[in-house]
Amino acid sequence: MRKYLRLGLLLLPLLMLWGCPPSQSAKKMPPLFIITNALDTGKEPSFLVTKDFDLDKNLDLVVLNSGDHTFSYFRGNGDGSFKDPVVFKTGADPICITVADFNTDGFPDLAELNYRDQSVQIFLNTGHGGFKSMGEVLHPGKIPINLVAGDFNEDGIPDLAVSLRYHKVAILIGKGAGYFNDPVTVPMRGQPTGLVIDDYNGDQHTDVAVALAGSGNVGVQILWGKGDGQFEPSQLFRGGGQPLTIVNIDANGDGWTDLVTSSNSLHAMTTVMNNGDGTFKSLRDFAAGEFPKFVAASDFDGDGNVDLVVSNATQDTIAVTLGRGDGTFVYPPVNHYVDEYPQGIAVGDFNKDNLMDIAVSCRDKNLLLILTKKNLQRASLPTAS
Repeated sequence: MRKYLRLGLLLLPLLMLWGCPPSQSAKKMPPLFIITNALDTGKEPSFLVTKDFDLDKNLDLVVLNSGDHTFSYFRGNGDGSFKDPVVFKTGADPICITVADFNTDGFPDLAELNYRDQSVQIFLNTGHGGFKSMGEVLHPGKIPINLVAGDFNEDGIPDLAVSLRYHKVAILIGKGAGYFNDPVTVPMRGQPTGLVIDDYNGDQHTDVAVALAGSGNVGVQILWGKGDGQFEPSQLFRGGGQPLTIVNIDANGDGWTDLVTSSNSLHAMTTVMNNGDGTFKSLRDFAAGEFPKFVAASDFDGDGNVDLVVSNATQDTIAVTLGRGDGTFVYPPVNHYVDEYPQGIAVGDFNKDNLMDIAVSCRDKNLLLILTKKNLQRASLPTAS
């Protein structure tokens, strides 16, 4: 008996180091959301975005269908329901999409990344419930992984940043009307995966935060924007093991944008805290679920602290992890069972009840599920261990 007790005491620090707190550290919370709608998509839905595309003050949804090379556009009714989808053809194997007004006509447009074609297509919003593909197909570089839109040269026209597998990020400066200049690449210290943008050092220029995975260096690297379309790569910051997705979050409420990465190989997420001086500090990993895919941030329990939701592909769940407001998160996460192989995540108030809802695509059932807040009082948070 003493031998096992001694072994347990030896293992306890390791479990805490790996982000696996003791089972008695917190009680399970009831689900915060219930599934209130299921929408049929195309084949193998994946990446998902939400925006009021038709400017009717209701949130809409766009989901990529990787299996049949399309995207489905669902116009929201404002009550949590959606009109039948309009389907648009993409290139081969669409994997990522971003939203910006590329022709500056006031309507949000789409830039969509095709993995097999190694191309980016621009879909301009027609303004009356549809999109029109631009004739020009962009080729950002070899094996594109992800993309994000931002105004990098501060001319009022959206630009694109595209992560490329072989240690580069391509910058495509917008010319207006949905057209772009040829890509210029920025070398990275590892294999770039997820991308997000913000002003991380307070100099009023847009920066790009890049998750690095694969062989070689892993973590997070910042491309410091100079305001003229050029970037200066930062040092490498620790940011979890094999981070594939990355999301902005002010985890401790200090006004500086922090980052959270997810690693599906380690089944964990990592908070990367912004020190406000051009450096970042990685906190310990915390449990996400089995094979986390996509992450989004919002205040789901209404306490003023930013929380996280992650899709756990092989567990058939989405997990809501509640923030404490000091950079740490409550364990265990609140699991919500959905359908087979959840992928893309989007958050927004789809039914206009002033509470944040969640949309999740389920690849193996060709479904888009809408989860809305349960009519429950907020449960007491477990205390930190």
